[in-house]
Order: sequence, then structure tokens, then C-alpha cells
Amino acid sequence: MQRRSLLKRLLQLSGGFIGANLLVGGCEPQGRSPNLMFMLDLLDSTTPLPDHLVIPVGEFYVQSYGLPVAVDAQQWRLEIGGAVEQPLTLTLDEILAAPQDDFYLTMECIGNPAGGDQIGNALWRGTALLPFLQRAKVKPEATDWLMHGADYYETNLPVAALLRPEVRLVHQMNQAPLTKEHGYPVRLIVPGRFGQKQPKWLVKLEAIAQPKRGYWERQGWSNTAEIPTHGMIRQVQGDRVWHRRHTVTLAKTGDRGWSRGILVAGIALDQQRPIQAVEVSPDGGQTWYQAEQNRPPSPHEWTLWRYAWRPENPGRYTLLARAKTAGSTQPLEDAERQDGSAGVLKIDVTLTA
Repeated sequence: MQRRSLLKRLLQLSGGFIGANLLVGGCEPQGRSPNLMFMLDLLDSTTPLPDHLVIPVGEFYVQSYGLPVAVDAQQWRLEIGGAVEQPLTLTLDEILAAPQDDFYLTMECIGNPAGGDQIGNALWRGTALLPFLQRAKVKPEATDWLMHGADYYETNLPVAALLRPEVRLVHQMNQAPLTKEHGYPVRLIVPGRFGQKQPKWLVKLEAIAQPKRGYWERQGWSNTAEIPTHGMIRQVQGDRVWHRRHTVTLAKTGDRGWSRGILVAGIALDQQRPIQAVEVSPDGGQTWYQAEQNRPPSPHEWTLWRYAWRPENPGRYTLLARAKTAGSTQPLEDAERQDGSAGVLKIDVTLTA
């Protein structure tokens, strides 16, 4: 309780500044230069797009309510209680004894700006939450699950949102136990939602009859945190681009001169629908061309795409990329910032003579 009181006091004294900084600034990738996060050696168009692109754990972005929590796996317990008929207390051994599966899923911070680095794809391992919830038998009056982390983080989702077979209790990331920074020993994965709704160091699932919003939701952030349809340019020729580096200058000649064509590559993601197409515009949105893309088996894993741009003249250009699904097309401008960014990152490209 001392830690909880201290965090509360700091937030009160700061007028919310500390909390906002932890969510937006605290999502930064850790332990390396952002230039190395995403690069595809695909200038040769005959090289196929990879089926999966996984970010190493040490390069995966980290976001926490406070400091990472050190949890003793032998003492750790997960409580399922509140408005349920049969409260449960689960040990790590009980979770590991349940059927396990491996799956790719892309995690993104709701505070990630258009073209930001606060996104990563990993191979996770865990077990379905649903059988445990079925054993607990949620009562009809329950409306939400309030999810608690060992760091006193709280967030909520409707009861039905966790009663899906793809919601999992996860204990591995990229074929190794979760690190302390990523929620050891167990975190929750809720596909289709921003990381805000996927608490680390999970210790309690509480069925509640009266809706209660979590910490970030009370600060005005989305209460659904559903991932919108969006694509990002990540690479122009041999240059990595993101929201802090969105200008590129290319010479006409040389090994990667623009006279030979320019590779534009990136990623796209949606909350639950497969990406049907990614379109690239080299002229600020006046004309659009369809990019080549891979087709991941799960819509919860990012789609990789590339486009071979063949400009004819030097000059200044504005590159855009947008994603499409069966039900939506990515907007060119950002929607409400606290619902998660879906805007298009504009890349300014100068081609010299």
C-alpha cells in the first residue's frame, strides 16, 4: 500500500503530468537506437516478403503504470472473483498445466503517434482464459471485468470481451519467459485492443456489476481502446523513417540511387479484420497505387508491405500510405488523439539531380 499511496501522491502533485508522460513518453522502445527497429532488405523485388517479422524482446517498446514490478513466480497468484459463483485462485503451475499454444500478435501503445515506434510484433505462448472464467461462472448481473496488475494498475472491459477463446494468459514472449519489463510471470493478451487493455503482472480479474473505469480511462483515454485500421511507412530505400525522422534525401545515382527505383515499405494493422490492401501515394494523396503485401494468418499480426516507386524527375515529393480492410479505409488525418492514432504519416522526400 505504501507504493500505491506514493504513486497517487505524485500524480496529485504533478497535476497528471507524470501519468501522461508515462503513457505517451513511457512507451518508447528500450535499449537501442530506433534506427535499427525496422529494416527490410527488400530492394530486390524478387525477394519475397517474410511471413513474419518479430521484434527482439530487448528492442520491444516498454510501457508501465510505474516502475516494472519484481514478482516471485512461486508466490504469485491469479484471483478470479467478484460477481462470480465460484471464485478461483490460480497458481502459475495450474496455468502452465492447461493446454498451451503459440501465436503471433502485434502490440501497440494507445499513445503511439502516427508512424511512431510504440508498436512491436512478437511470438507469444499462453493458454486460453475462457476455461477458467467458465469454471468461475460469472453472474448475470456482472457488466465488466476489472483487471488488476501487481503494480496497482487497473483497467476494465465488458464481460463479453474476455469471454472469447482468443483471450489468453501469456507467460512467454519470443520463446522465452516474460521479462520483468513485459509482465513476468503472467500478463493478459486481449487481441484487437491497444496495450492499455492488456495488463502486465496480472493478479486479479474482478467481475463487477457497477462499471468502473481504469486509471487511464479516467484521464480521458478510450474506454474501448480498439485498434483502428492504419498503416505506416517504415522504410524509404535504405532509410528508416518514423514520426521523428520523416524527411529523406536521395541521390540520383549510386547503389541505391533513385534512378533505379525506390523501395517504400512498412506495416499495417487492424483490430480484427485482415488488411485487404495498402495504397501508396507519391504525390501527397492525388494518386494512389497498390502495394505488395504478405497475408498473415491472424488479423492480429501486422501486415508487411512494400511498393516499388519509380520516379522520373528530381524534386520534392510527399509520400503517404494508407491501409484498407473490408469495412474501412484509413483516414489521412488523425482522429481523436486519445482513441489511438489512425492518421497517415507524411514523408517528405527530396530527389537530387
